[in-house]
Amino acid sequence: MNQFTNLTQDELLHLAIESIRKGEHGAAISYLKEGVERFPEDGKLAYILGAEFAQIGLYDKAELEMARAVTLDPELYTASFQLGLLQMTLGKVTEAKQSWRKLDELPEQHALHLFKTGLEHLAAGEYQQARAALEQGIAVNDFSPDLTRDMQNVLLSLPDNQQEAVPELENAEPAGGHAWLSAYNSEDKPN
Repeated sequence: MNQFTNLTQDELLHLAIESIRKGEHGAAISYLKEGVERFPEDGKLAYILGAEFAQIGLYDKAELEMARAVTLDPELYTASFQLGLLQMTLGKVTEAKQSWRKLDELPEQHALHLFKTGLEHLAAGEYQQARAALEQGIAVNDFSPDLTRDMQNVLLSLPDNQQEAVPELENAEPAGGHAWLSAYNSEDKPN
């Protein structure tokens, strides 16, 4: 008999998040795998499993789970953003832009919309527009300090003028730290 069979969807999710906060990746993945197996229609569980896979460097699995999460719940905007960010850092610019299309439903002044817009400008070598959108996103981001830090690091990598070389966003290691999870909140449907 499985030790998790008595746990509910929410209990599995909360235990996984607590394990992630403690750096107990094995336990977190166990809770999340149990959750997605027992509750395959739950987009949040799939997203957090994908985020945890990204955190430990299993990027192919991360991409699959995050894509599944967005399919299950198209209003998981943080999952759409993180999926696109993962794809962008893996050099999959076209796929990233496709993943970010869902964010166009958000107000233009929403942090996630601004961040994706800034990253799209960056990929196109439009540094001034990238800087402006990322700075605006940072100013209005009220749900994820870790995501703000990641975007500040992107800003620091931007050249000062259009003639300088493109920063290496593509083929860079995906964002580390806890930003994969920290953009998640219990509502996960940003205002």
